[in-house]
Amino acid sequence: MKVVQILSGPYDTQGLVWNVCLVHDGDSYWEEEIYYESMREAIGDFDDLRNQGFIELDVTTAVVFSCGHSDPQTSNERFTWLGKFLYDIKPDYVVDLGDGADMRSLNSYDTRKPEAIVSQSYEKDINHYNDSQERLRHYFKVSKRKRPAWYGFEGNHETRIKTAIGLDPRLEGSKYGISFKHLQTNRWFDEYHEYEHGAPKIHNYDGVDYAHFVGAGNFGRAISGTHHAYGLLQNRYRSCTVGHSHKRDVYFKDGAGTGGAIGLVAGCYKGAAEGWAGQANSDWWKGVIVKRAISAGVYEPQFVSLQALRREYGD
Repeated sequence: MKVVQILSGPYDTQGLVWNVCLVHDGDSYWEEEIYYESMREAIGDFDDLRNQGFIELDVTTAVVFSCGHSDPQTSNERFTWLGKFLYDIKPDYVVDLGDGADMRSLNSYDTRKPEAIVSQSYEKDINHYNDSQERLRHYFKVSKRKRPAWYGFEGNHETRIKTAIGLDPRLEGSKYGISFKHLQTNRWFDEYHEYEHGAPKIHNYDGVDYAHFVGAGNFGRAISGTHHAYGLLQNRYRSCTVGHSHKRDVYFKDGAGTGGAIGLVAGCYKGAAEGWAGQANSDWWKGVIVKRAISAGVYEPQFVSLQALRREYGD
């Protein structure tokens, strides 16, 4: 990508320095915020642009979200908003940390409630999930523009399919039964990381460990608590990003000579409140995170709320 014009800036707010630039990738033009380590560097781009007519960019941008919980009881409209957002900002890759499919029909907590059982459908769960994935990629598809790389992680809600089959293998069947293949992960994702040894797979991209959650202790229970993000760094000793808890938390560890590390808990991208969660609903943060200028595990995070996406892209 190349910066062909600086539209405004430089700006300096809360320690972040950036210019608003016109960027060209050989195919199309768009506006993008370019971040710098110092005001001097941001001003220097004006001289570089004046001297050579463009600035070659070597920056990596990713969009990360978790726990979309596509559920037939709630509209998938929010995935259309996110699809438009992804199309506009053109990240290099997208990381979906899992629990995109709610799979309410295979839950184990309300199986004794007839009114809950009759309202649930495995087929509807699967169709609703695949519809959400189609919405996320729709604008890239219709424009025939190359979409970003897409990386996915299995969450505990997708695992409900495997659990149900484990409890009763007679249920399994790609045509007349239930199957993990119905999620079509090979279609939606360039790389998809299923559970490994009964726990979420951890995979590293650009120096950041990603997983649906990171376990600790003899039983591998998910790290959580008041200092969740800090706990991730204590466990992994490098940058780590997870979902699962539906809460948002971030911890920056600035290390001399190491570049530092960032622990990040990504909230959720749920639509409606959950009756079973009670007051915990108010603790959940709904949105996505844009990671800019990713290098060796550090980056500049931007938190974009579900409300902001609704205001910008909702009808």
